[in-house]
Amino acid sequence: MKSHSVLDKTPTGEWVNPYQGPQAKIAVNDFELKTSGVDVQISQALKEYLVNILNSTKRFAIVAPQDADLIISVGIVEFVPENSGGKAGLAGGGSSASSFMGGLLGEVLNKANMQLNLRIVDRVSLEVISSRDIQSQVVGNPGKKIKFPQDKVFRNGLSDYTGTPMNKVIHDCIVESGRFIVQNVPQNYYKE
Repeated sequence: MKSHSVLDKTPTGEWVNPYQGPQAKIAVNDFELKTSGVDVQISQALKEYLVNILNSTKRFAIVAPQDADLIISVGIVEFVPENSGGKAGLAGGGSSASSFMGGLLGEVLNKANMQLNLRIVDRVSLEVISSRDIQSQVVGNPGKKIKFPQDKVFRNGLSDYTGTPMNKVIHDCIVESGRFIVQNVPQNYYKE
């Protein structure tokens, strides 16, 4: 059996037949940093992760920008690995400093979130074929690791986030970006 991409699953988690057919020639630009809290190393690791996801679909030939028919442009709009998200328990809302009850009851929660601005652009005409903001947010309890399958990219460049809410946020955003690209590249760009 041929290898599968994470995008080769139905919404219920069943595997579908892997793609075999013509490929679209695309280039993935360096991710544009539109927020603080993220550096070039993380940006490069996120780009590598997206390229790996796209390669695994077998639908794309990743080429240099001058040889591509489409350019994938991604901006990192928000990147918050850890944000005090209030309390779990009776008091429910607010941070430990926000109110007397919020500070006494419940466990402090960590929120991680990320938002990407994704554009699929025709290289020749510069027309935006499709665009979308993709975001994810996960709330977790500090000190508790999230059990989550690890991709190789988390060993290089993103290892600080392994087992954290940000691990899942990154995975969700990048996989959804890959899914969006697969679903929105017009058929006429796929060539033998």
